[in-house]
Amino acid sequence: MNYTHFVSVAALVTNDDNEILLIKSPRRGWEYPGGMVEPGETFEEALLREIKEESGIDVEIIGFIGICKNIEKDVVNIDFACRAIGGKPTTSDESSEVRWVKQEDALSMITFPLTRKRLENMLSGCTQANVFSFKREPFMIVADNRYPVGKR
Repeated sequence: MNYTHFVSVAALVTNDDNEILLIKSPRRGWEYPGGMVEPGETFEEALLREIKEESGIDVEIIGFIGICKNIEKDVVNIDFACRAIGGKPTTSDESSEVRWVKQEDALSMITFPLTRKRLENMLSGCTQANVFSFKREPFMIVADNRYPVGKR
């Protein structure tokens, strides 16, 4: 059997005012920054690169949030928490707008179902790792679990 999975990384990026970094994607509307892990990259390298490319913001990773898998397309998405440490909001080919928004406003801006579900997990307080599997068309959660972070 031939196994092929694609892996993406994304982050809930916050600033000193506890605002969330959102980018406006030409395909999905408002979302958090992230993208595909390229061959030879670590998850962390890919995350830092994607955030900088899409938003102009430099970050440090401060936590792990969760993981989800599209069971129809074999795409695995890994979500982290990050804190902004530099840079300034800058658009790119992948972002027509870049904006800091209040946490309470972020969910109302996101309309893509998977992006919204992942942001809900990101905003849940990060005391547990969120692990879920889904089908994309139509969007449907097929498994949804929470696991303690760092406990044995």
